[in-house]
Amino acid sequence: MAQHLSEQVIERYRQRELSPAELLALDDHLAECASCRAEACNDEQSPAVYAQAISALQGESAGEDSHLEYQQLADYADNAVSDVERELADSHLEFCQSCRAELQDLQAIKAALAACPAPSYAPGKPPSLWRRLAAWWQWPAIRIPVQVGAAIMLVGLVVWLVMLYVRRPAQEARTQTGLPGRQEATIANNAPVAPPAAETTNPTPQPDEQNNVRPAAELLDSGHHITLSSDDKLSGLESASMQIQNEVAAALKNGRVKAPSFIADLKGQTGRLMGAGSSEYGLLNPVATAVESRTPTFHWRAIAGADSYVVTIYNLDAQKVAASAPLTETKWTANVRLERGRTYIWQVRASKQGAEVLMPPPAAPEARFRIIEAAKAEALAQVRHSQARSHLVLGLTYADAGLLDESERELRKLVAANPKSSVAKSLLRSVQAQKASR
Repeated sequence: MAQHLSEQVIERYRQRELSPAELLALDDHLAECASCRAEACNDEQSPAVYAQAISALQGESAGEDSHLEYQQLADYADNAVSDVERELADSHLEFCQSCRAELQDLQAIKAALAACPAPSYAPGKPPSLWRRLAAWWQWPAIRIPVQVGAAIMLVGLVVWLVMLYVRRPAQEARTQTGLPGRQEATIANNAPVAPPAAETTNPTPQPDEQNNVRPAAELLDSGHHITLSSDDKLSGLESASMQIQNEVAAALKNGRVKAPSFIADLKGQTGRLMGAGSSEYGLLNPVATAVESRTPTFHWRAIAGADSYVVTIYNLDAQKVAASAPLTETKWTANVRLERGRTYIWQVRASKQGAEVLMPPPAAPEARFRIIEAAKAEALAQVRHSQARSHLVLGLTYADAGLLDESERELRKLVAANPKSSVAKSLLRSVQAQKASR
């Protein structure tokens, strides 16, 4: 306002007829204009009216802006506020009728609750034994196993009753066996019939019946009888070691000869001619087998028109171990002592009209053989010394060492002595099958 206040505005101000906006504008003008301020203060009630208007404006604006929160009122009613918080709350409650009314409600509720008698609680009655058992039965960990067990017991009882019902007629029939004849004798001779209790007892087996155990296998081996009973008891080789007896009993029971696992390593690669098939390329022996001697003898087929042959022995690292001079025969004995427990490869080079023919050819599998271990050689020597006349024991021992040719030779002799024995023939076929797969 650049101009001074009119008397009409000042009079309206004194009569409290100005709006809040006009009061604010008037207040701003009075703060800057001393003349209008003196004119407005001429009335004795003007200062009080002015202060009341300013207070009303401030209270209205403050009341419209905020109220005390519920938690503040509740703490105020419970005397749980600090002195500063209580002073601030009192200053607000002096001008805010809404918060003051809500505080009075909270204080009334608190007083009503304080007047209520304190509740008393009586201890509950413990559940009865029947209720505890019913609750225990509801546990799945208890109910399900008990139900399953009861079902199994019921099935077993039914099966037992059925079997008892089925066996009863048969027992009655056995008990009554012979009674008609006895009754006829009683009528004819007028004599009492003896009680049938003696007939129900089992007769005592005779000595011949006790010893009449059917053998599972029985062989004639160099004049000795070797028998395996149906309960796997071996007789006829009591002088042999327990290990040999166990191996013989297992072979007779299964009808198979056990060969070492390294025989499979001596075979050729899959998809090619293997082992004995190498004879088609000229090599005969040893091929895919074990050898007892450290200086084995090699045999091969003659090649038509060949001038000479040279035999070469290699180790698995393709290193030459031994070689023969040019030969005209088709056999050669190694001129060096090979190591026991090692596998070797051998081949023959034939010279024919200035050309060289290799046996086996490069496309064929390698001709491998193995010198048996020293322990196997010693075991063979002991068996030959103690069981020299047993073709069965020698055949199984040779096969266990990997000497399949020697094992076949001994088992052929066993079959010749027992031409009707299916067990002997089965053992021979087992060795022949392992040789054929080489």
